[in-house]
Amino acid sequence: MRNYLLLATAWCGVALLGFSTITTQALAEDSARVVTYQNQQQTYYALSLVPQGEVQQNKSASIVVLFDTSASQQGVYRESALAALDALFANLREQDRVELLAVDLGVQPMTDGQGAPRSEGLEDAVKQLRRQVPLGSTDMVAALKTAVQHLNDSETPGGSTTQQRSIVYIGDGISIANLLDSSTLEEVLGDLRDSRTNVTSFAIGPKVDAQLLAVLANHTGGNLYVQPEMVWSDVEGGISDQRAQEENLRNAQIAGKQLADWTSAAVYWPKSVDYATNLGQTYPAVMPPLRSDRDTILVGSKSGSLPESVHLSLEAEGPQGRVSFRWEAQPEPSQEDHAFLSAIIDVAKTDEGISLPTVGSAGLAEAARLVGAQMDQLTQLAQRAISVGDHQAAQRIAQAVLRSDPGNTQARTVQHVVAQADLSSDDPFGDLSDPVEPAEEKKPATKVPAAEVLAPADGVLVLQGKAPKDDNSLLAEVARDGVFLDQVEQERRVFEEMLMKEVQNTVLDARERMTSDPQQVIQDLKLSLEGVSRASDLSAARRAQLLDKLQNTLKEARHRAVLKDELDRQREEEMASSQARKLLNERLHRSIERKKQLMARFNALIDEKRYLDAEEVAQITEEVDSQGVTPRVATIWSRHKRAHYLQQVARTARHAAFFDTMYQVELAHIPFPDVPPIIYPDADEWEDLTNRRKKYASVDLSASSKSEERIQSILREPLKAPLQHDEEPLNEIIDQLKEEYDIPIVIDEAALDQLAISPETEVTVNLSNISLRSALNLMLKKPGLEDLTYVLDQEVLQITTSEKANETLKVKVYPVADLVLPIINMGGMGGMGGGMGGGMGGGMGG
Repeated sequence: MRNYLLLATAWCGVALLGFSTITTQALAEDSARVVTYQNQQQTYYALSLVPQGEVQQNKSASIVVLFDTSASQQGVYRESALAALDALFANLREQDRVELLAVDLGVQPMTDGQGAPRSEGLEDAVKQLRRQVPLGSTDMVAALKTAVQHLNDSETPGGSTTQQRSIVYIGDGISIANLLDSSTLEEVLGDLRDSRTNVTSFAIGPKVDAQLLAVLANHTGGNLYVQPEMVWSDVEGGISDQRAQEENLRNAQIAGKQLADWTSAAVYWPKSVDYATNLGQTYPAVMPPLRSDRDTILVGSKSGSLPESVHLSLEAEGPQGRVSFRWEAQPEPSQEDHAFLSAIIDVAKTDEGISLPTVGSAGLAEAARLVGAQMDQLTQLAQRAISVGDHQAAQRIAQAVLRSDPGNTQARTVQHVVAQADLSSDDPFGDLSDPVEPAEEKKPATKVPAAEVLAPADGVLVLQGKAPKDDNSLLAEVARDGVFLDQVEQERRVFEEMLMKEVQNTVLDARERMTSDPQQVIQDLKLSLEGVSRASDLSAARRAQLLDKLQNTLKEARHRAVLKDELDRQREEEMASSQARKLLNERLHRSIERKKQLMARFNALIDEKRYLDAEEVAQITEEVDSQGVTPRVATIWSRHKRAHYLQQVARTARHAAFFDTMYQVELAHIPFPDVPPIIYPDADEWEDLTNRRKKYASVDLSASSKSEERIQSILREPLKAPLQHDEEPLNEIIDQLKEEYDIPIVIDEAALDQLAISPETEVTVNLSNISLRSALNLMLKKPGLEDLTYVLDQEVLQITTSEKANETLKVKVYPVADLVLPIINMGGMGGMGGGMGGGMGGGMGG
């Protein structure tokens, strides 16, 4: 597993909002600073380095944003993360290029490559991200490796190398899907350093792994922003849901703007480092990158003292190319406040500083605070061990604290109490196995130094020089004349007072916190109950009193927990209902806008008399609003308008055709003479013309060669010998026909492979007294060969599929003039002749 520092458990709730402030101070004071702590001829130090120069920003940045969509990112945390994402995109520079990836068990690109920060494609990607349901867990290894690959793919071959590469992660940083051990973490950091990619993170979630994110930022020249404590609605405190939500979103927007500012800072990647002075062992072993907006921290240890002046030079690659830095600093005098350096360096030695989370001076200061807090916890454990009589455990804990913080007064006090307690409990005759020592001269009792420590009322041990003489003190001079039982009773009373004070503080703290976190209060009260129950030096009456007080407080906490769960449930229901109403209103608004747009399009098409298109738009509108009256009326109205329009067109055409026909009738009434006469040739000449036309009865538009004409003639000839084969392969039968009839026959194997038909398919055929053409047709209709036929193409007879044959069809032209020439109806002339003849004959006969 990854080697976390002692402070890892307390890191997740810390908001590193002081980074920029502390860094600014370091920049203003000096570009290099060395703080030290000396203990037992060993010097522990921390070296702060700030890059000199005027270049404070990169020209442009290539950014990949990793947005955590795991199951932990829900509710107010997801809304705050999305608000930070919007603020990040809104504050990036125009020349920056950004790509968005969603991260959980896998990595899902939300954009098609990199684009401008405020492009339409990126806005659509954010909308798609909002619709994605948070599920699963996070694989940080896969996320970081995929981000590096996307940055590599986005680089233009032969383009400029001055564009800075950055990964911005928004999420909790907890890699449950792929836990990072030391080797995996070292591999990931190596890939990031090789590709010169810095990692900046916004840690947000119910629980965050700020340790991992700080390590990534420290070793890649990035930065870390940890969420402030979430604001929750509090009826008693006067904080409404809306007010809490606005405050959380405001904090998230501040974080997003800070992330955008950090992407423009200049990052310097070390090429070589030269420690001109002997600094002993320095951590991290690999020099981390430098940033223009914060300092870089190196820690280390050295036997003896540091030289009066520390010199360091560095060659690095920055936005303006290769640069050189040189620092000179005088080590500051050793201070007890810097004792935390020994604990940090002891842990850094185990993995050469890979797990160091010292992101600038702010990270180092936070590490110091957390180490101090842990030392305080250890001293409290030592005090509890004394109270229950476990002096051996108290001695071990105190020694551990003093190794990391020799000036810790509470640990020294515990050690002194243990020494005095052991002295009072010694057997005056000693153990039988102990060697006999010579007697020593007894000194007067009045010259024995008084105890240096006294436990005050609140149970915290402090050193204040020599304590006044007090007969009731636990550390007073031990009486040697038969008052041992009184001293034991005194110790019991002091222990009871300490335990009562501890229980009282626990109850007060529980009542303060049970409104906001009742479950944790219940756990703390249970631990206190167990401690009181197991306390040995406690009277029955006092034990019952303390147990009653704790149990009553526990009942109250459980009641508050039930109330809080009910209030949380109601709040979640209200939020879900509000969100549902909001989504419903948005959907209704989009539906209304969509219907308005469709109806505007419908009216425009009606005006253009494009009634069929208008009917299609009306049907789409009916799909949008299936229960609406307007879409149905629009459909019927478009059909009515089209029918009315077609009727008008048909009526107009009918009227025009009627008048045209009447005009033709009038023209038909015009007589014409038989000049010149129509003369038809003789029957013999007609017959000769008909015979000459037979050659052109059908015309093949594709030119046929003599080889193809020869193959056609052979196909029309009868079989030379019966075609008899019993379960023989098709290709062997074709080869036999090829030799027997001397014609080229080819099997189209590519076309047969498409239908999974093998040329070696066995065929059984028995044909005779028919043409070769008919024999081939019948053979190719046998089972397994139904989809095959033959074509004459490229001067060969090709066995292929029917689909392939249809692509090579030949076009022939036939004379069809007799079928399309109109037949002239001479009935009118006959009627006219008859009428004229009858009329004229009748007249003349009369």
